[in-house]
Amino acid sequence: MDLQVFMTVVCGALIAVGIAGVVVPVLPGSILIIVSLLMWALTVASTEGWVVFAIGTVLAGAGLGAGVVLTGRTLRQRQIPGRSVTLGVLAGIAGMFVIPVVGLFVGFA
Repeated sequence: MDLQVFMTVVCGALIAVGIAGVVVPVLPGSILIIVSLLMWALTVASTEGWVVFAIGTVLAGAGLGAGVVLTGRTLRQRQIPGRSVTLGVLAGIAGMFVIPVVGLFVGFA
């Protein structure tokens, strides 16, 4: 099988997992899509590949940015103190080191 065809199939499958990860928080989402598009663009090595990578990266970045803005707006509307959010982030970071595999989720919960 040709390398380009193989990488197209593999990257397509990874992008499908990334799209599912946008809906299911346990799976990786936007970052997996960006990495998959980068692998595909490097394999195809054409202008079209880099254009697809650029468009996909911009769309994923817009989605990540919108998620941050909308979450911040909701937290302000519900009057959640910033100290609680900061404490949750710090506990999540500490949890990554205390329980390596699932520590981020346990610490933030």
